[in-house]
Amino acid sequence: MPIDPRTPVGDYDRIALELKGLKDRLSDLEAPNGTQLFKTVAKLELLVNDIQAQLAEFIANDVEAIVDQRVAIALASWFSGSVSIGGNLFVNGTVTVPGARATPLSTAPNRVAAWIAGDGRLGHTS
Repeated sequence: MPIDPRTPVGDYDRIALELKGLKDRLSDLEAPNGTQLFKTVAKLELLVNDIQAQLAEFIANDVEAIVDQRVAIALASWFSGSVSIGGNLFVNGTVTVPGARATPLSTAPNRVAAWIAGDGRLGHTS
């Protein structure tokens, strides 16, 4: 914005006004126009779509493996070492105790003899 030369303004004020005018003109020139905004929106859409595709691929391919791994680690740490059970233990299947030793027992009222096979399986007489 030009300054009227008849206006009494100091030299520094005149330079400051000229610089402000140049700054305003430069801001107008650098302001995004409609085409630039449209291109920016298109770029953002591509980025969002790419992120969605990567997320879908990650969910489809990696999440199950990661969950399985985390569960296996948790179970291994939970059940490592000694395991104690408060109450009764009911097992539908074979119980194996590797390296266990047993002494043969004879039957008594309300009791039956239990056995341990050479491979560590537990059992009892009927």
